[in-house]
Amino acid sequence: MRIPAPSATRQNLLCAAALGLIFLSAPFPGIQVILHAMLVLALAPRSGDPLLGALWALAAGWTLEGSLRLYPHLGGTAWADLTLTLLAGWMAGRWPLEGLKGWLVRLASLSLLHALLMHGAVRLAAGPHPWGLGWFWALLSVPLWGWLTWRLLHAGAGSGRR
Repeated sequence: MRIPAPSATRQNLLCAAALGLIFLSAPFPGIQVILHAMLVLALAPRSGDPLLGALWALAAGWTLEGSLRLYPHLGGTAWADLTLTLLAGWMAGRWPLEGLKGWLVRLASLSLLHALLMHGAVRLAAGPHPWGLGWFWALLSVPLWGWLTWRLLHAGAGSGRR
C-alpha cells in the first residue's frame, strides 16, 4: 500500500515555519542544525515538483550559513542542501514509502550523507573548518523529527474517510 503524497500547500506552510524556526533558533546551534536537517531531508523534498523543494533547500542553506557566526558564508551548505533535497525527492518518486520504519531508515541514511556532503562542500568553498557536533545531534534525533514530520506530512493525506 502506497502512502499518498501530502498537499503542496501543507508542505509549503511547514517549510516556511521550519525556515523561520531555523532563523529564530540561531542562539542554539544544536537545535538549529536539527531543524535544518528536518527541513532539507524531510519537509522540502517532493517527487512531483523538484523546483519548490530546491528553492526551500537553498533558502535553508543560506539561512543557516547567514546565522552562524564562525561558519563560512560561501554557499557550500546551500549547494549540499540542494543536492540532497533533489536526491530525496528522486528517491520519494522512485521508491514510495510504505510505513514509518522505512521513512526513519531513509532519513537516517540521508542524514549521514547530508553531514558528509555538507562538510565536504563547505571545505571546497572555504577551506578547512571545525565540524562540531551538529551532525551527531541531527542523526541522534532522527526518530523524533522523523516521526514528527511523518505525522505532519502524512496525517491528513488519507483516503478522505472519517
